[in-house]
Amino acid sequence: MQEVEQKNKGGRPLKFQTVEELQRRISDYFNACDPHTEMRRVPVGNDKEGKAIFGDREVMTDQKPYTITGLARALGTSRETLLDYESGKHDEKAGDFDGADQRFSDAVKEAKSRVQEDAESRLMSGMPATGFIFWLKNNAGWRDRQEVDHTTKDQPMPLLAGLAPAKLEVDDDGGTAQADDSSHEDQ
Repeated sequence: MQEVEQKNKGGRPLKFQTVEELQRRISDYFNACDPHTEMRRVPVGNDKEGKAIFGDREVMTDQKPYTITGLARALGTSRETLLDYESGKHDEKAGDFDGADQRFSDAVKEAKSRVQEDAESRLMSGMPATGFIFWLKNNAGWRDRQEVDHTTKDQPMPLLAGLAPAKLEVDDDGGTAQADDSSHEDQ
């Protein structure tokens, strides 16, 4: 009876049966994005009437940007499913192959790092940065950080000069704040 329970845990079967299969499909995606040669029908000249004549030629493709959505589509899954694999939710189902302790989450994290590296490289290349910054903030955890000095270097703000107490004391036991107005004259 216990053996039957282990075989039928319920739920949808995994999209990828092994980490090796997932890694192979991830590599296929990146290879398809990278420049490579392929046969294409291209114009090779014009006939006597000026109409284009086409022929098959081997051409070099352009580099396509790596994207998380593109990766998910190439894997035949959704972005959400890809994030499930990254979370480690399916790692215990991966098992071992070739004596290595491979995990689905590691394969997806490595692929996402490669996508992030591509976005960073494009950001640093001098291309318009807005889209890359947006992507890095929303997908790679980047954020803007601003440091604002609200104290004007421990001096009262000029707008409040003469109105704000020189020193404000707060009791640690939850009591009320008391202002020391001894330095201010009545107005």
